[in-house]
Amino acid sequence: MLVRSTGRLLSSSIINKLSQKNPPCGIAYFFFDGRDSQKALQLHENLIRSLISQFSHQRGGIPTELADLYKRCGDHQQPSINQLQGVLRNILNGFSHAYVAIDALDECADREETLIWVNELVSGTDQPAENLHIIITSRPEPDIKEVFEAHDPHSIDVEVTTKQDIMKYLKLQMKSKFKKCDKSTREKIESALRECAEGSYVYPYYLFNHG
Repeated sequence: MLVRSTGRLLSSSIINKLSQKNPPCGIAYFFFDGRDSQKALQLHENLIRSLISQFSHQRGGIPTELADLYKRCGDHQQPSINQLQGVLRNILNGFSHAYVAIDALDECADREETLIWVNELVSGTDQPAENLHIIITSRPEPDIKEVFEAHDPHSIDVEVTTKQDIMKYLKLQMKSKFKKCDKSTREKIESALRECAEGSYVYPYYLFNHG
């Protein structure tokens, strides 16, 4: 499922909800981060490595498939991305249900590779992972929409609703916090805050309550 969103709070809420499922299931997540200081969080390979690490831990240790792969590669050779993806598929098969939450796919530096992987995982001719549930949040970039709408045309757009709620919150706070300012000044402040918020409550909330 593709959720059109620009905020990370939604992904965190989804993960917290899944962790309360009974009986327990496999859960892993990855947050892409497009900031210049977070290059490692923009790469498809690091997504795969992170998912392997999280699911392996939930299975109680290093899976046989992963141990065998590193034995074949030896000390001086890193496994290829295709090998890692194969190991991840085998690990996922060990769960009755496995959930993957990927946040901000649009911030992935090599997202074409990620989109190909997701497409093969859910609909590939080589035994699709029927026990796998994927939810991805992203801005509605054309290439991302094309891949996911082919599998599930009912994507959820929470960005519009979120922006409307933020507008209401800003107007309420402006009236209570900036009573002494004239209308023109309040409108300029509100406009600047709305642009900085970028679809998230975090910035305006922090500013009004801790600024």
